[in-house]
Amino acid sequence: MLLIGYAAAAQALASVSASLDSSQIAAGDTVQLTLEHDGRTSGQPDLAPLQQDFDILGTSSGTSYEFINGSASEKSEVVLTLAPKVTGPLTIPSLTWDGEQTQPLSLTVTGPGSAGQPGASGRTPAAKVFIETTASPRHPYVEAAIHLTVRLFTSETLYHADLELPDNSNVVVKQIGSDKDSDAERNGRTYQVVTRQYLLIPLHSGRLTLQGPVLDAEVAVGKTRSPFGNNPFGSFFGGRLFSGVLRTLQPVRVHGDPIVVSVRPRPAGAVGSYWLPARNVTLSAAWSPAKLTARAGDPVTLDLDLQATGLTAAQLPDISSLLRIPSGLQAYPDQAKLSDSTSNGNLVGSRDQTIALMADSPGHYTIPALVVTWWDTRNNQPRTTILPARTLTILPAPGAATAPASSAPTPAAKPVAAPTASRHAPAKSAAQKPKRARAPSEWEWISIGLAVAWLSTLGVWLWSHRSRPKPPSPGRGFAGSQTPPPGPHQPPPDASKERAAFRAACEANDAREARAHLLAWAAALWGAAPPGISAVAARIGDAAVAELLRDLDRACYAGGAWQGRPLAAALTGLPTSPGKATRERNGLAPLYP
Repeated sequence: MLLIGYAAAAQALASVSASLDSSQIAAGDTVQLTLEHDGRTSGQPDLAPLQQDFDILGTSSGTSYEFINGSASEKSEVVLTLAPKVTGPLTIPSLTWDGEQTQPLSLTVTGPGSAGQPGASGRTPAAKVFIETTASPRHPYVEAAIHLTVRLFTSETLYHADLELPDNSNVVVKQIGSDKDSDAERNGRTYQVVTRQYLLIPLHSGRLTLQGPVLDAEVAVGKTRSPFGNNPFGSFFGGRLFSGVLRTLQPVRVHGDPIVVSVRPRPAGAVGSYWLPARNVTLSAAWSPAKLTARAGDPVTLDLDLQATGLTAAQLPDISSLLRIPSGLQAYPDQAKLSDSTSNGNLVGSRDQTIALMADSPGHYTIPALVVTWWDTRNNQPRTTILPARTLTILPAPGAATAPASSAPTPAAKPVAAPTASRHAPAKSAAQKPKRARAPSEWEWISIGLAVAWLSTLGVWLWSHRSRPKPPSPGRGFAGSQTPPPGPHQPPPDASKERAAFRAACEANDAREARAHLLAWAAALWGAAPPGISAVAARIGDAAVAELLRDLDRACYAGGAWQGRPLAAALTGLPTSPGKATRERNGLAPLYP
């Protein structure tokens, strides 16, 4: 009875078994694990214990039947293709299938240059495919670039290959340059080497561990000569499968070593509201006009170019916010242009920004020096890049009034003495004493003459209109009867035309035409042309419309794309009553007459 019990127990233990097709493989190779289950089953083995050290690249299952001496037997089989994640001695853990467990198995994975146990031929199998990674520096600053070099070694042609870095929320990954092919010899074997460069930007300080790069590819089973010569990838990652005959492919997955760096925080010596850890920073400027001289109301264009080696363009600060503008000068920055490029294997981020500067009144305006502070990651010290101060000379606008007499004195004429009272005349009070008069100057005589001429013209015009007969009314059948003149509260007939032209210009996204027709529309309604768009915005008194009008004004002299539909939708009419408008400055010529 005991013997029968032991036999039954052994049969129960042997109902689930596991086996490997090889007990030692090289890095980059795969191994097949076969699981067998005696009898019919609808369950599946639990493969979770394998995922710690292996990637499961393929799974196949089937059922076999046997008839021996008139008795039938049934067996279920699952075949797994495993790719080791690490090198060295590994253990295939015990797996559970329908409550039964398999026995553990041993596997040795030899890496590049490792001394594993010799195989049947007495030689340690060399790795056919492996990955090497190099990160520099190992102690970077937070948000500073880490240069990562990935080298893929292969002695076989790879098909459908894909080399990627696993995603990580603690770093920003950017590939730079293109892949480079070369040859190398390791452990007596010749390898094709593909080198790829990355930049890693850590977002947090402290110890950072990243998964190494992962290669997913397929290799041809058997020793078949590659039709692509020395290129193992067939023009890298995309070789063909045909070399006269169709070949069977086997999947492979190779893991690179983890990347471990210690990220330093921002040092206490770094000042400023922004943080620029870079190898080098340059700042240049271009002025238009180059002589820095313009008329009042005309823009002076400043083109700024900020470049940093080792940073992306998105990490660079807004240059316009660092520029200090003196009083009386207005700045209108355009949208910045960001671009990334490579130079000598280093990433270079560029930020180009155009700023329009405009003054309302003539004078000299000094723009202070523009200072950009950054941290030199090679020498571990703070540095500054300075753009020198410049002075703009703004001349009066064409046709503007000359400066007042207090600032530009003119030759004074001799005053004419007033007649004095007789010695015997009664004394007058202080209020009745005549004031000392002066002779009118030459310009005053000209002004008096012009005033007299204007009054005469006005009188003749009024007299001619009073004596002109009234036009016949439309009811008398005159085909060409004229429209009665507008009343005191009726806008001139061209106001509707200017409004229609303004809306058409907005639909066409023509900023200059929209501005011109808007000012003409306002002039037709209000009886006088407003000095600028700011006066129209002040008369309307709507913050949302005022912002759209500022965008229109900025597009006229700063350039760039402009969308007119939002303004046309918001500005459907202008107020006809004067209201309480803000006092405008006199003598300023319009930007675009």
